[in-house]
Amino acid sequence: MLNEKQFNKVIKTLKSIDSKLDILIRLQRANLPKTKIGDEEKKVLKLCDGKHTIEDIMNETGKKQGNVYVVLSNLRKKVLIRSVGKEGKTVYERI
Repeated sequence: MLNEKQFNKVIKTLKSIDSKLDILIRLQRANLPKTKIGDEEKKVLKLCDGKHTIEDIMNETGKKQGNVYVVLSNLRKKVLIRSVGKEGKTVYERI
């Protein structure tokens, strides 16, 4: 069992590690070549603002659900978006 002083030291260390990892991720991304994305991916990526569900994206793009899933999957593999649960729905946001 940790006392309060030990616990606070662990928290401080974890926060330090977290901030260093964030810096490393940003540096790695800055040094990677630009990810190439197609026109359909660009349209969907614009809608990945943390507010749109897959149904919203389908309505905005006029694409079928399967096609939107494929595009979202490709964007996720390229580490450009992530899915987030918000108010009981899944929305998509850029990373």
